[in-house]
Amino acid sequence: MEMKGAFLREEEDRRVGLRWSRATVHSDNGEEVLIQLNNFIMQQAISEVICMDLGFQLWNSPVTVTILLQEVIAVYPNFLNSTLTMKESARISNALIVFQCMAYHPEARMWLLKANIPYYLYPFFQISTNVMKPLQFSILSLIAALAELVQFDEQYGQDTLLSLLDTQVFPLCLHCIRYGDQPIRKVATLILMKILMQENGIKYCCALPSRCLSVIQVLHQLVDTFASEIPCSQQLKYVVQCYLSLSRVAWAGGVYERVREMVPLQLIENTFHNIIDQKDAEIPKMLNQLVRNLNHRPPQ
Repeated sequence: MEMKGAFLREEEDRRVGLRWSRATVHSDNGEEVLIQLNNFIMQQAISEVICMDLGFQLWNSPVTVTILLQEVIAVYPNFLNSTLTMKESARISNALIVFQCMAYHPEARMWLLKANIPYYLYPFFQISTNVMKPLQFSILSLIAALAELVQFDEQYGQDTLLSLLDTQVFPLCLHCIRYGDQPIRKVATLILMKILMQENGIKYCCALPSRCLSVIQVLHQLVDTFASEIPCSQQLKYVVQCYLSLSRVAWAGGVYERVREMVPLQLIENTFHNIIDQKDAEIPKMLNQLVRNLNHRPPQ
C-alpha cells in the first residue's frame, strides 16, 4: 500500500509539473507562473526523478527558455548599476531555480551548455567586495544554478567539463571565491574542487604556471578568511580536496615548490580541529595524505 501511495503521489507530481511547464507558454502573467512553478520545484516532497522529468519537459516546451532568459536579461541594467531591488532579485532567482531543474536531466544539462546558457549568467559574476545584499542573493542563486551543471561523473560528464572550461568558468569561480560572501565562496569552491578532481580539469589548471599560481593564491586567501569567518566542515573539505588535487600533480607543471610554500600552515597544523565533524573521519585522512604528498619530493 505504501509503495502504491508513493507511486500515485509521484504520478500526481508529474501531472502537476507538466501542467506548470505548459503554463509557462500560455500564461499572460509569466512572473506569477514562475513563482508557482518555483514553489512546486522547491517542495520537499518532490523527488529527483520528478525533477528530472520536469526539467526535460521544461527544456522541450516551446519558448520556456526564452521566457527565462528574458527574466535574466531584464535585470542586467539594475544589476550592473547596483540598484537591484529585492523583488527583482527574487524574480531572477525564480528563473534560475527553473534552470537548475532543467539541469537535473543529463540531456537537458548538455543542451543548456550547447545553447551557451552560462554566457547569459556570467555578467552577474563581475562582483566586488562592496556588493549590496540583493546582488549577493542573486549571485548565490546564479552560482548555484551553475553548480547544477557541474556533474562530471555522469553521462556527457567530460563533454560538460570541456564545455564549461571553454566558457571561462574557471576564472569566474576564482573571482567569486576572492570577492563573494561566505555562501558564494562555498559554492564556487565546490565547483573548483569538482573541476580539479577531473584529469582534464587539473590539466587545464596546470597548463599555465600563472593559472595554477592564481588557484593557489585564491585558496590561500580563502583559508585566511577562516580566521574570522569559521567555515563548516563541508567547506573545509572542499578546500583540502583542492589542495590534494594540486599536490598530486604539481611537479608535472613545474610548480611543486610553489605548492609546498603556499599551502596554509593552518591546514597542516590542525588549526581547524574544532570544526571538523567528529563523524567525518575523511577530513583528517585527507589532511594526512596532503602532508605525505607535500613531503614527497618530485623526481629530479
